[in-house]
Amino acid sequence: MQETSRGDDESSCGVRVAFLGNSILYFNDCPRMFKNLAAAGQRVKHQDSCLRGGTNLAQLWEQGNGMRAHGFKTDAAKTGEKDDNGVDHYDIGMPTVGQLLRPVARDETWDFVVINDHTQGPCRNESRRMTQEILVEKYLPLIRQNNAVPIIIETAAYRYEKIVNSEDLGTTHQFQRLVMDGVNSYVSALEAASSACKPRVAPVGSAYLLLHDNEFSLWEDLFDSRDFFHPSPIGTFLQACVLHCTMFGCPPAIPRTEDEITSLWRDARVMHTYKDEDPRRLPTVEEAEVLVSTAARVCGLDATSKI
Repeated sequence: MQETSRGDDESSCGVRVAFLGNSILYFNDCPRMFKNLAAAGQRVKHQDSCLRGGTNLAQLWEQGNGMRAHGFKTDAAKTGEKDDNGVDHYDIGMPTVGQLLRPVARDETWDFVVINDHTQGPCRNESRRMTQEILVEKYLPLIRQNNAVPIIIETAAYRYEKIVNSEDLGTTHQFQRLVMDGVNSYVSALEAASSACKPRVAPVGSAYLLLHDNEFSLWEDLFDSRDFFHPSPIGTFLQACVLHCTMFGCPPAIPRTEDEITSLWRDARVMHTYKDEDPRRLPTVEEAEVLVSTAARVCGLDATSKI
């Protein structure tokens, strides 16, 4: 088996989006699903990624892509190419952050770079300072080479308190506030280092929190039903909607049928589940409408607005 990065087939119009992060992004293949969600407006020309499970941004920089070990080995991940021995190539993304972000040609620069840190990283002073430094010293020069807009995901506090070494992070609201403050500090660090850098925050965790306070049962369904901190497909849908609002200034088209919802994951390289368990369910049409509206609301948009 060979690994490579094809990203996906390029459309004739739209923006180029790079994804950097961990399992919050690769669960349910958010990069490919996001491109499909934005397809109605032909908004995304190309996407590619460098992802590694369980990492913060310093570890991602040092260790690079980890998707060889994390499931991008499905038929959907095959590029259609084979080596001289007839072994399939798989699209696992680019090997390193540098290889993903260094433009080879003028038409291969990135318009947006979507970034997520380990969820607990922004919450504690030491890890917060470390991430500020790595963003400014390592990531920012490459972002500037592309003249790209960085979008930092405000990830969501966990479904249950005190799990996965989060005992010191408090209640759901307290945990989310720490994430928000830390992510905002990343934005401030980038802005202070370069007046030309115009970072944005994708308030995914704030969208989760809005549902926590108003649609509690739907909020519960945003999380993987076994580990309670990774996104379910419903959580990935909400994350993609918030990214769409943040990137394009408008919400995505609301899927109107179950087939339209299923089609969003038609080429997903992995739909995360555990051995001997049924696949995680997708959002219903009614839930999709609520999720799109929630994403628009936390981004300060009208759910029906189009740009």
